[in-house]
Amino acid sequence: MASREKSLQEIKKCKQDFAYFAKKYLRITNKSGKIIKFKPNKAQAKLYDTILNVNPHAYVLKARQLGISTGVACYFFWKVLFNPNYKVAVVAHTTDAARNIFRIYHQLYHKLPKVLQFETTKANTGELIFKHGGMIKVTSASSSSFRGSTFNALHLSEFAFYEDVDTTLAAILQTATPDACVIYETTANGLNDAHRIWIEENSIEKVFISWTEEEGYVRKEKEKHMPVVVKEYVKTHKLNKEQANWVTNTYFTRTAANWKIFNQEYPITAEVAFITSGDKFFNCTFPHAQIKDGYNRLIQPGKFRVYSIGVDVASGSHEGDYSAWCTLDVTNKENPIVVSTFYARIKPDDFAMLIAQEAKNYDALVVVENNSYGLAVLERLTKTDTQLFRKVLFDKVKNRWTEHLGFNTNIKTRPLLLSRLQQFIEKGKLKPDAETLRCEINSFIFNKHGKPEASSGKHDDMIFATAFALMGIDQIEALVHRVKTQRPSNVREILEWENANRTVYKAEDHDYDSDSLVESMKKRGHQNVYDILHK
Repeated sequence: MASREKSLQEIKKCKQDFAYFAKKYLRITNKSGKIIKFKPNKAQAKLYDTILNVNPHAYVLKARQLGISTGVACYFFWKVLFNPNYKVAVVAHTTDAARNIFRIYHQLYHKLPKVLQFETTKANTGELIFKHGGMIKVTSASSSSFRGSTFNALHLSEFAFYEDVDTTLAAILQTATPDACVIYETTANGLNDAHRIWIEENSIEKVFISWTEEEGYVRKEKEKHMPVVVKEYVKTHKLNKEQANWVTNTYFTRTAANWKIFNQEYPITAEVAFITSGDKFFNCTFPHAQIKDGYNRLIQPGKFRVYSIGVDVASGSHEGDYSAWCTLDVTNKENPIVVSTFYARIKPDDFAMLIAQEAKNYDALVVVENNSYGLAVLERLTKTDTQLFRKVLFDKVKNRWTEHLGFNTNIKTRPLLLSRLQQFIEKGKLKPDAETLRCEINSFIFNKHGKPEASSGKHDDMIFATAFALMGIDQIEALVHRVKTQRPSNVREILEWENANRTVYKAEDHDYDSDSLVESMKKRGHQNVYDILHK
């Protein structure tokens, strides 16, 4: 009787105190493959402090092999073991990962003393169900086996690597009870939807865990050679000698001397984790960029300026791509400037009317991709006085030269189109000041076949609109001539003319008989008007 009472008291104490239970009874496998007592490391302690004292909805962004999956398993196992009908779902990014996580739960249970091995009704490769109704279910994101159930806790393991992050999360979160504990846990995977969740304002507590919080990431032996990039890294982050040795060794032995891979696998800040993960087409990154729908004017139309509008046309479907335009000031061909953008799901016919008006406002050349929907827009624009980009090509069948409106994107022209945009942006010639353009740059990647495209669930319509606008530079001669032959009507316009043409304006007698400032300029031998104004 005394023994039974003692056991009940011990069970009660374990139920009330996770730290006590974990330290005394939980056994895990360490990195060397040995079974040891569970003692939370810094990363795991940081996780527990968050979900127990701050917010049970936590997003843990981390470096690799910090023991977070094990830490989550220990906590959720405790909750299930001592709380009847408490149900946990663990959703991993792959089937193999799901099996590995389930092995943790399996070991936690079988290493308990008999008095704590409460009776189970089911224990297979993916489920552990207790007679008291508690349940642990481990599955992959591609499976639908978690649907139709209700869970008190969710562990979303490496969720940044789910095939469709938004859709999968929406399905999983439908199974959570209102007061559920939800742990989003992952390493970074580029600027996908997992990144969006990290930067947006929501009810989730964000927790970043650097590799420096792992006590084992140190090395006493000094490497013979420390690369310059590692030296700068060590200095910037004020690492100690043993950490510096570890970085150098890991750089050479685990990441094949690839600095990008090192930062992806072992980030020291959240920004580094997101920026360096994923195979991006553009080297620049804009961590907080967001899509901005509708019309956005950055700079008003100016006199004596030359403009090119690039247009990417979509169907207008509510679920499809966006129709987009980007207006560039190309007065200085070497340094174009974004002056306006449009981004919306809109019918091609309505879109054409908006383009015509924008072209009139900026007196711009319009470059439209002549795909299926683009042809409809081009047809409508030909009925206006809009100046359109066109190509003259030799028709071998008709044996004559023919004119083609718009820009034709094909297997030959697409790489040239994107390459020009890439060079302008990465050499600093074009600043992507439009918010939507920045957002699309973040998620424009090389796919597994090496083709640049928007990552899954993202769009690239503004990228192509901007690229088309750059192509317009090749056909702005008529606009340039028109601007250069325009005569300013006052001193302010002389300033604008000179700024646009980057040359001295030569005043003529018939222009300014009544303007004393210009008269003064004439007397000084047609000097630059800037000199007159600053005397």
